[in-house]
Amino acid sequence: MTKETHRFGAENAPLEQVTFELTEVNSPEALRAVCDVVRDLNGVRDVQFVGGGAVVTFNPLGIRKEQICSAIRRSGYRATEIPMKAES
Repeated sequence: MTKETHRFGAENAPLEQVTFELTEVNSPEALRAVCDVVRDLNGVRDVQFVGGGAVVTFNPLGIRKEQICSAIRRSGYRATEIPMKAES
């Protein structure tokens, strides 16, 4: 653990999840490419592929949703955030 992580409490920050619709990610190679790009991002804790999308668990003190989406797009695939439904 670095001094910065301890000082700012990033290690204990509550994690968030974001779901992205992924288009053109329809092969094992494409899934691996997206997974590798996302997992290498600072702040990302987990990536799960469900149906035609990905659920990313991340630390919001380390990275923003928009940065994750941009990284997927830079890898050559389309990604669109699927908004979470508000609780009633």
